[in-house]
Amino acid sequence: MRNLLLMFGILLSGTSLSAISLPQTSHAPTSFKLKPYTATYQVFRNGSALGNATVKLSAAGNNRWELSSDTTGTGIAAIAGVEVFERSLLRWNEGRPETIDYSFNQKAGFKNKQRSIRVNPQSKTIDSRDREKNYSLKYQVGVLDRHAVTVAVMQDLALGKSGDLLYPVADRDELQTHLYRVLDNEKIQTALGSLNSTKVQRIRKTPNGRVTTLWLGADKHFVPLRIEQKENDGDVIEMRITGLR
Repeated sequence: MRNLLLMFGILLSGTSLSAISLPQTSHAPTSFKLKPYTATYQVFRNGSALGNATVKLSAAGNNRWELSSDTTGTGIAAIAGVEVFERSLLRWNEGRPETIDYSFNQKAGFKNKQRSIRVNPQSKTIDSRDREKNYSLKYQVGVLDRHAVTVAVMQDLALGKSGDLLYPVADRDELQTHLYRVLDNEKIQTALGSLNSTKVQRIRKTPNGRVTTLWLGADKHFVPLRIEQKENDGDVIEMRITGLR
């Protein structure tokens, strides 16, 4: 069961999905606008298909956007009843995406794991809840949850930024800084055909053998086309795009 849950960990490590194209909200940079979309992915573990994911980005009114990811197991993972649902509500603050509210729900058999984050700019606090435990974190402008951090990565790529990209991310009981490094451009084969991508890698302070790499569509508003996470035990978890509209 642990390995079945691991296959969904890629959605929980700052590598979740969304789309940006050239913004219309008053809180977003005037040279950008968000584009609603739906993308589908197949999840693999060591080359074997273990699940499917659907990711949606949609306007939520009042200059807010909602990002949701719904991942369900197939095969043995389906028998185990594995399902992960995440939702992030975002606003733009000082030209950067910022989390307002985040929720996470993981089901596997009779087990249910829940997490949530609520950002309170007025009180300068972040309320984090993990199952029955509550944590209070210090607010920072542009703070993200780990589900929505890729929105910021894609915006920076669309702005032409390169090198190292840093993002404040609220995760359970601490406010972390996530570092992503823009590597190079690659043409990759996908279910949508041969596509140009920008390769980005998350750099961890203590990786312990874990490596997360993203290939974002240079001609698809930087929607992630493929995400790969190599675990320290040798397992390789992948998400590969199968549809986009």
